[in-house]
Amino acid sequence: MRTAAMCLWIAAAASAGCLRSTQFACTQDTECGATGRCETAVGYCSVPNAACADTQRSYGDSAGAGLANRCVPGGAPGLDAGMDGPVPIDAPVTGCPSPYAAVAGSAHRYKVLTNISWDTAKTECDRTSTAAYVAVPDDATELTNLATVANALPFWIGVDDKMTTGAFVTQKNLPATFLPWATGEPDQSNPPQECVNAVSATEIATEKCGTSHTAVCECEP
Repeated sequence: MRTAAMCLWIAAAASAGCLRSTQFACTQDTECGATGRCETAVGYCSVPNAACADTQRSYGDSAGAGLANRCVPGGAPGLDAGMDGPVPIDAPVTGCPSPYAAVAGSAHRYKVLTNISWDTAKTECDRTSTAAYVAVPDDATELTNLATVANALPFWIGVDDKMTTGAFVTQKNLPATFLPWATGEPDQSNPPQECVNAVSATEIATEKCGTSHTAVCECEP
């Protein structure tokens, strides 16, 4: 079909060419779905996104003008909101952004993720900062501190043996040296239990990676 025929339904804007088929402009929140909100300053829908530190929202896939999947900027919105150097939501920042916080005087910073699989926790920690990863307890003191941060048991830690059964490595792809296994652990039976969680403030165990638990992200400032 010729391009002119495809553009008849937006004839009034024909001089600007066809819109992307995925682009959608909104005028009110009800047009953006159950969790969506119409950002009227720019005329596109936004959705909740915890990776966006200021507003906790990013523009949806249907946003135009180069805004798709970018964080909604904080402060009072203007007609050019989000167009002055918007930050892609898939580009981790450096340092340890809020709500990462120190615990018991630790130089590292931590934050909690709830009801999440090990693999998803890895993705979520990685995306928040170039210095973040699923927390790796280096010693008994840090494991106890992580338990305080998690405030739930069990919780995921950044140790697994996905590459080679029995060879446990950390999120830094280094051999795990602090492995205070609970009685009967690690469990190498089928189905595979390749990821590691803390079952107490002093002991760890293997678990199926797809199971949902609390997780702790660790960030090195």
